[in-house]
Amino acid sequence: MVVATWALLSVPGVTGLAQDDTAKMIERLEDELNAAFHRFDASALDRLWDEDLAFVSPNGTLANKAERLAGLESPPPNIPTSANESVAVKVYGDAAVAIVLSKWSGTTDGKPFVTRFRATHVWARRSGQWKLVAAHVSQMKD
Repeated sequence: MVVATWALLSVPGVTGLAQDDTAKMIERLEDELNAAFHRFDASALDRLWDEDLAFVSPNGTLANKAERLAGLESPPPNIPTSANESVAVKVYGDAAVAIVLSKWSGTTDGKPFVTRFRATHVWARRSGQWKLVAAHVSQMKD
């Protein structure tokens, strides 16, 4: 995956204004992605995720789109709240990389928790639409 990501980074970019517009669009998509996770909205995630999605979770397991969507069928009783604290986007033609810092908070076993995650999201323009094609998430140590 690292080789594929670096190959994407070598794609010639578009001009400055188009890159800025695309970066803003990816930032909006990241907000939609966060909101969809918070609502356990499988239809929104199905729309945002590419059919070939590769997702690496904080524990290192690899899942595809179907596996991730199946995991949304049973929301936990106390869905945590989440917010993107920062989103940095670099555009490379029909590919974009977003580095996202998100904060999740809620209660587990009656005890409050706050956890931060850093994610690398790779987006690709497919048939004119931006889709998340790869994600790697790591839990931050506080």
